[in-house]
Amino acid sequence: MKRLSGLLLAATLLLPITASAEQPLPRDVPPGTSLVIADDANYVASLLKLSGEQDKLAADVTYANFSSGPLRLEAIRAGAAQVGAVGDVPPILAHYSDAGVVVVGAVVTAGPGNLVTTAPGSGIETLEDLKGKRVGINVGTAQQATVLRNLEAVGLGIADIEPVNLGLSEFADALRGGQIDAAVLKQPDRARYLASVEGQGARALDNAPGTATNLKYLYAAKTALDDPAQAAAIADFVEAWYRAHAWRNGNRDTWIADYLVKDQRLSQDDAEQVWISEGDATRAPGLEAIVPIQQKTIDLLQAGGAFPGKTLKAEDEFDFRFRDFGLEKAAAVQPAR
Repeated sequence: MKRLSGLLLAATLLLPITASAEQPLPRDVPPGTSLVIADDANYVASLLKLSGEQDKLAADVTYANFSSGPLRLEAIRAGAAQVGAVGDVPPILAHYSDAGVVVVGAVVTAGPGNLVTTAPGSGIETLEDLKGKRVGINVGTAQQATVLRNLEAVGLGIADIEPVNLGLSEFADALRGGQIDAAVLKQPDRARYLASVEGQGARALDNAPGTATNLKYLYAAKTALDDPAQAAAIADFVEAWYRAHAWRNGNRDTWIADYLVKDQRLSQDDAEQVWISEGDATRAPGLEAIVPIQQKTIDLLQAGGAFPGKTLKAEDEFDFRFRDFGLEKAAAVQPAR
């Protein structure tokens, strides 16, 4: 995280103001305006509701759950949602496929985040042990980038493993069934999986130092941003999303009890581990500071054979009218116990 923080600190001085940033962002939300947020495991919905931010929204905001970033992108493409909550790779997939979405919000969590997790009896104890193993891959997801970063950190590449293309929702069952030897699991999926195979030798491996970006994005359809009413509603929602993360930093017990235990049905012990995976110091460094980190992910994925045939520039994936949203508000709440 120190290396990431240094890049974030320096980056804001390096990036030019883009044309999109010069266009005014509408802020008046007309009555009757509605938004659908493509969510995952009720995460954003719970974040807004438990923090009290849902009741403050100017638009009628509802949520629909999808199990992966690519599925959330398809929902936006189909017009079933206007905003998606994703990791750092789905915006690259959207960029490559000219899907017409741009990042409007970004936070960085403090915990270990996604981790390579092994199957019972896999014999994998370190990242180096991934060589020659069957590893679950879901193209266009943050989990794919996590695999590539960790392989690179230990001197391996995609050619050194046997990639097995699966959906994210299939990873845990494939690990249990011995169809793959390892896959990157997020929380709460990781806690549930490890609890189900307790005592069988499965484990989560620490990320190699400096490999976890810990980024969470909101991206929005350009068609929605071109509509003044929806653009204003999106701006209002992004601000609320930042404030909700600041609230979460200081409300550990409520988040664990009402989201992780009550909504996600985790045991108290597993919920504690899920909390640790994100930590209590989520921050919002600003969109411009994220661009060099996003470019490094693009370059890593393209070096591994993803997104061929195009030169992708990370700055094209952001709407810089949202550059300063939520910075002071997200940083104002200190962690509490």
